[in-house]
Amino acid sequence: MLDRLAGWLGPVPVIVADAGYGRSVGFRQTLEDRGWSYVVAVDPKEVVQSEAAAPYRPSYGGLGPPTRPCYRTRPRPLSAMSDAGPRFEEVVWRQGSKGAMTSHFAVLQVRPAGKLAHHAAQ
Repeated sequence: MLDRLAGWLGPVPVIVADAGYGRSVGFRQTLEDRGWSYVVAVDPKEVVQSEAAAPYRPSYGGLGPPTRPCYRTRPRPLSAMSDAGPRFEEVVWRQGSKGAMTSHFAVLQVRPAGKLAHHAAQ
């Protein structure tokens, strides 16, 4: 449906979704694959890797299936990552009858973790 909308409207400025879609690693991965900017709500229990984490591939011993990429650190809940002092940005989403409608949102850049995200990375 989003592809059809993008074909009709042209370039997609930003996709905004609630936690129902934010919970779906496949949905977020699809948005990434298309190069679309997006903001999604996620459950604080969602497990993530830090932005700096990078998967590595252990050396292959020659027996059995080839080794798969993995992270050197364990994933942590998103709520634990927010303790590091996230940056807050003011967002204006529209003009209301009494002026600009704004709020402040925490900005965290992380890598998704968990089984579905691990499978997508491989």
